Amino acid sequence: MVIFRLLIIVFNVLVVTFLVYRLLQIFRQPMDKTKKAVLVITGLLLLLVPFGIFFRIFVPSFQYFFVYPVAISLFLYLVKEV
Repeated sequence: MVIFRLLIIVFNVLVVTFLVYRLLQIFRQPMDKTKKAVLVITGLLLLLVPFGIFFRIFVPSFQYFFVYPVAISLFLYLVKEV
């Protein structure tokens, strides 16, 4: 169980760091305000999930490890298309 918690912490740290990096890149790019707003709101919602686990608002489960990476992948696809 200790290894599982450690993996969750490492995964969340990597995801938060990556999302903050991508959001900073989005802020610097010149683009339409509505597209930028959608990307920023989506990125912020994805940032709230690891913090919700950290502050024990909800517990991590195996579904978290299936759904959250898919959401991150879709966010990356959305950012790449813009």
